[in-house]
Amino acid sequence: MQPAQLEIEHVSVAYNGQPVLCDVTFHVPHGARVAVVGPNGAGKSTLFKVLVGLLPWHGGRILIHGQPLGHHHDCVAYVPQREEVDWRFPLTVSDVVMMGRYGRLGWLKRPTKEDHEVVRRCLEQMRIADLAQRPIQELSGGQQQRVFLARALAQEPHILLMDEPFTAIDITTQETIMAVLDELRAQQVTVLISTHDLSLAAAHFDRVLLLNRRVIGYGTAQEVFTQKQLMEAFGGQLLILGEGAVVIDQCCAPEAQRRSRA
Repeated sequence: MQPAQLEIEHVSVAYNGQPVLCDVTFHVPHGARVAVVGPNGAGKSTLFKVLVGLLPWHGGRILIHGQPLGHHHDCVAYVPQREEVDWRFPLTVSDVVMMGRYGRLGWLKRPTKEDHEVVRRCLEQMRIADLAQRPIQELSGGQQQRVFLARALAQEPHILLMDEPFTAIDITTQETIMAVLDELRAQQVTVLISTHDLSLAAAHFDRVLLLNRRVIGYGTAQEVFTQKQLMEAFGGQLLILGEGAVVIDQCCAPEAQRRSRA
């Protein structure tokens, strides 16, 4: 068995006294690809923000390579949901991707030749090199998603967290992201992605973390996606159709409901 690169043990988070994550425990092996699945409000985004130091937690511990969270400089990269980003900043695509180098470079130092080469390589990897000088606010949603993944790649992380990266993007961007994930697997970069898409999680991820404020299940998709555990996680948002489970996004109109099969 591979040693755990990321260890989360008995971690809890609360907002204004209301629990959001309760006694969460799971270990991620080095280089694994994990889908974090659960309904809206399950704590998926909260978990990611804790892992990059944006939110505090109480109880338990978080270890990376056996060391406390924060010990490893710039080790964890985070791609937030697009709606959490203020796209009005007058920055070019290249500027945004260069922000991924600031943890290594420092805010008061000028980028080196190496930094510019890393940015160029990441832009090419995400197939957006031709957009380098375009203002970020002029891009499509899929292009913006690629830019923020390129910024995360420029950080050269050991662990990559992506929050709902496949929501409302074009098929070309989805295929590009999946190709990059395959490249990261070869580089032994550990990846955690939150998603509502059960079929995507089952087909492309080594492990699934089924979450609804607490860990409902953790293991392979076959182990986790049982009717009992899916009903426990999704409740009224879940329909069982033959051999599959359908998750209904209640935030959308009926004609535009997003469905995922497992």
